[in-house]
Amino acid sequence: MTTPDQTRTAEVDPLVLTAPAAAGQRVGAFAVDVLPPLALLAIAAVMFAIGQAALGWIAALLAVAAVAAALAMLARTGRSPGGIAAGTRTVDRLTGAAPGTSLLAALFTGRLRQCDLRRGRDPFAPALAPFVFPEPEAAPVTPARGGMRGVAPVVQLDSGQRFSLDSALVLGRNPSAPRDAPSAVYQWADLSRTLSKSHARLEWDGQLVWVTDLASTNGTALRTGGAAQPLLPYQRTPLPPDAVLELGDRVVTVKVAA
Repeated sequence: MTTPDQTRTAEVDPLVLTAPAAAGQRVGAFAVDVLPPLALLAIAAVMFAIGQAALGWIAALLAVAAVAAALAMLARTGRSPGGIAAGTRTVDRLTGAAPGTSLLAALFTGRLRQCDLRRGRDPFAPALAPFVFPEPEAAPVTPARGGMRGVAPVVQLDSGQRFSLDSALVLGRNPSAPRDAPSAVYQWADLSRTLSKSHARLEWDGQLVWVTDLASTNGTALRTGGAAQPLLPYQRTPLPPDAVLELGDRVVTVKVAA
């Protein structure tokens, strides 16, 4: 008998097993990022004061470039030069990902967390050991005699293709299935290049659809209540009926018959 708990999507803390950076690390990272631009600005002020305007402008532009480069690194990877020196990574508390284009908004709203990579898990690393798929001969579970398996769900891509999920399916730009986890594959053309070669695996066990992100570059997320909940790599997660998945910038809808 299926209970409501079995169909509820797992709520996962993206910062599980991470360690917050110590005060000394935060101060050290800040100093490494801020002191060089401040020194360049001081040099620029001196140059302007002694009448060397050209050298002053060069020093000022170098200071601005240093700040811009540090912010770009922090937004893209969560690690500025100071973070690299201090052994920390700065991520969004809600997603465990680099802040990206929302860096300044996250900074002023307190949504950022600086993690110590020497004492805890890197937020970018999987929180769990890779999922081991069952041996081929033990994968399907035969229903009890007289029972009926549900009608296979329908997978619909945002490009219009529809599939019946009769067996496991791997989606990606150029997907492949390992020998110990055989499945059908679908090569999904993606000009945006946000899909990985083997991005995600969908499985139907007769009652529930399961999704597994295959350590994709841009991640897999489940839309719930208008928000997108990122999935951890290699964590096999059950889907609710009529689930909507985001694979990079692409959208997949999985409809389960009543």
